[in-house]
Order: sequence, then C-alpha cells, then structure tokens
Amino acid sequence: MALRRRKRKATKFRKVEFKLTSQQKKRVDAFCNHHKTTPINMYKKAILLYLDHNGYGQHRIHQPAISENQMSIFDIVGDPLKAEG
Repeated sequence: MALRRRKRKATKFRKVEFKLTSQQKKRVDAFCNHHKTTPINMYKKAILLYLDHNGYGQHRIHQPAISENQMSIFDIVGDPLKAEG
C-alpha cells in the first residue's frame, strides 16, 4: 500500500504597492539589466538586506521584558556562603 503524501502548506503572499518617480524607475531598470534580474527580485532582496542590517533577521533573539517588581528565585534562597559568615 502506497503512503499518501501530505499536501504542502500554501505560501501566503501579501500585495504591496509603492510609487517611484520616473528617474527612480529608470535607475531600477538599469540596475536590473546590468545584473540580469527582475525588479521584483531586486525589491525583495533589498528589503531582506535592509531588515537583516536593522535587527530583524531570521535569527533575532527576542528578550522578554522583565519588570522591576518581578522577583528572582535567588532573592528568596539567598547565598549559603554569606549566611554562614
């Protein structure tokens, strides 16, 4: 009996629009022709590079905020070496 393959989860895309001046569009087209890429791929790579350089990369470590009133386990237990002396 053949095993059934799981269906791959569909990738969700969001539509984003922005305006460029004619001079900016000419520069983008010239860059894409020189590097043999499409404007869409250039935009995606530029956004990923920008996010990586500004702290929003894939391996971002999120530190939870700890308030001043939150106690630590070490506040209650104390240091046994200090208690003896």
